[in-house]
Amino acid sequence: MSDFDFDLTPTASTAGDPDYQTARQLSSPLVYARRVARREFVSGLKRQALTELIPTLPPTDVDLYVVGNGAGAETKHGVNLQAFDFGSFIPHIVDILGGKACVAYISTWTMNAQHAKSMIDMLDDGRLARLAVVTDTYFKTRESAMCNRLIDGVQRHAPRARFLAFKNHVKCIAIADSTGDRTCVITGSANLSAQPRCEQYVITSSPDVYAFFVTAFFERMFDGGAETVHKR
Repeated sequence: MSDFDFDLTPTASTAGDPDYQTARQLSSPLVYARRVARREFVSGLKRQALTELIPTLPPTDVDLYVVGNGAGAETKHGVNLQAFDFGSFIPHIVDILGGKACVAYISTWTMNAQHAKSMIDMLDDGRLARLAVVTDTYFKTRESAMCNRLIDGVQRHAPRARFLAFKNHVKCIAIADSTGDRTCVITGSANLSAQPRCEQYVITSSPDVYAFFVTAFFERMFDGGAETVHKR
């Protein structure tokens, strides 16, 4: 089995567990305003590895805007090291933040096998101390075998790993180093999948932005503090 194989053989369903899905939604929009000292811009329209394009995090008072070329990191025969997609940021940022005992919060509509496996691998080898993943219910119903495998990995590492599905289209990666002193947040248009489209990303190392997403969105959903919406 290669480093990027992800066994999708059906297993006993864990994705149907009500603890992993909720009808909760935010009762009101979340808004965070911050004054930015500078904005920097990077075009990834040519083929470049993520390590070459973004070798370090921007300063805390700088927002970095990136346009990807749509090549995608995953190919039919493995991984294209001269391209990247949204999920490629996770191991790259973890490495920048020390490569050990990081905390990651991940939000996506859906994801592919490569990135699902990569997150569990990072829990296994200690690069991640904690992981929280939220997706749309689409991922549970339409990619159920993959979702079950992800949840299997989450359960092996519980309670330091968590998963929740709800009506979600937020694309956000929020990662902190082992001390919590250095953080990174990436938002954009892409899912954790190898879509052959140009995508845009915004990268910030502002601790305030990290705290906003973690507290106001991720932990609020996991803690049940959002309003439950009932269909009529």
